Amino acid sequence: MKRIFLLAVTLTLGYAVAVSAQEATTESIEARLTKNEKRTATLEKFRQYFKITGFIQGMYEWHDADAEHSTSTSSFSVRRARFSVTGDLYKGKAGTLDYRFYFDIARVPKNPLLDMWLRYQPCKEFGVQFGQYKNPVTFEASISPSKYDFIDFSYAVQNLAKMGKNDVVGLDVTARDIGFQLFGGFIHRDGYSIINYNIGVLNGSGINTKDNNKSKDIYGKLTIKPLKDFAVAGYYQWGEANLSSFTADKYAEYGWTGSAEYVPMHRWGIGFNYDAKHAFARAEYLGGLTAKLASEGAYAEAGYRFHLPKDAGMLWAGGMVDYFCRNCFDYVKRDTKNAAIDMRYSVCVGYTPIKYFRVQLAYSLEHRINQTFATNRPFGNGIKLMVTGAF
Repeated sequence: MKRIFLLAVTLTLGYAVAVSAQEATTESIEARLTKNEKRTATLEKFRQYFKITGFIQGMYEWHDADAEHSTSTSSFSVRRARFSVTGDLYKGKAGTLDYRFYFDIARVPKNPLLDMWLRYQPCKEFGVQFGQYKNPVTFEASISPSKYDFIDFSYAVQNLAKMGKNDVVGLDVTARDIGFQLFGGFIHRDGYSIINYNIGVLNGSGINTKDNNKSKDIYGKLTIKPLKDFAVAGYYQWGEANLSSFTADKYAEYGWTGSAEYVPMHRWGIGFNYDAKHAFARAEYLGGLTAKLASEGAYAEAGYRFHLPKDAGMLWAGGMVDYFCRNCFDYVKRDTKNAAIDMRYSVCVGYTPIKYFRVQLAYSLEHRINQTFATNRPFGNGIKLMVTGAF
C-alpha cells in the first residue's frame, strides 16, 4: 500500500512538473512572438520616418580633340556619389507630410546639398512643396541619373534647364532652385491622374544661395496623362537673372544694355514621355530668351529593354539625337547668320544584372555647325563607360 502511495505521489509530481515546463515553454514562445511583433512594428515606424538610399557612379571618358577639349581626353572620375534621407512625418486621413534631404559628396566643397524640402498633400487634387528641389518642368531633367537610360542628358536640358555647367546663364545647379510649388491632379485612375499641374515660384539663383535680386521666377506646367506609361506636357517659366558677374564681352554677346541685376531669362517647352516595362521613348523642344540671346534645343530618344530569363537581369539599348542652338537669331533683326549649332548622335547599351548594379556604355558623334573645332574638323567622337552601384 505504501509503495502504491509513493508511486501515485511521484506520478502526480512528475505530471505537475511536465505541465509547468510546457506552460513555461508556451509562455516563452508567446513572449518571443510578442517581442518580434513589437520589434517589427518599431522597425516599420522607423522606416516610415527615416529611410536612407543612394548611389555611386564611376566613369571612364574618352574624347578626341575639339573646341571643348583642346587635347584628347582619357580619364577616370567619380561622377556622382549621392545619398538621400527621406520619410513620411505623417501619413493618414488628413493626407501625407513627407520630407527629403539629398546630398552629392562628389560636389564637395561646392554645393553638396541638392534637395532639402518639405511637402504636404492633403488630397490628390492639391499639394504644396517648400524648400530646395528639382524644377519639374522638363521630363528629362526630372529623371534620376541612377535611372536615366543614357549617360549624358540632352544639350537642350543642360543649356536651358540649369542642368549642367554649360547652362546659358552659367549656373551648374542640376536643375534645382529654392522656392515653393503647388501641384496636384484630377480625373484619377489606378495609380495616376489624367490631368496634372505644377505652379511654382523660385528665387532663380540656384541652390544653397539667397536670391541675388528682388525678382522671382514663376513657372507653370500642365501634364496630360491619358495612359499610365504615357504623358504629354507643356510649360512656361518667366524669370529675371542677375548677371552682374558677366564680362563686357559677355554682355555684348547677349545684346543687353539694361540693368545687370534684372536680365530677362524666359524658358518654354513642350514634349512627351513614354516609359513602359519593355520600351521607352521621349522627345522635348525647349526654347529660351536670355537678355536678347534667343536659344533653342530639342532631343528625341528611344530604346528597348530586354528582360532576361532565370533572373539574369536586364539589357537595354537606345539611341538619341539632340541639338542646341545658342544664338539662333538676333532677337531684334531676326538674323541667323551667326547661329552656332551643336548636334549629337548617341547610342547607349546597358546591363543590370541585379537591382542595385548597372553598367552603361555610350558612343556619341558630335557635329558643330558654324563653329570651329580645335583640329579644324566639324565632327568629334566620344566614348563613355559608367558603372552605378545603388543602395
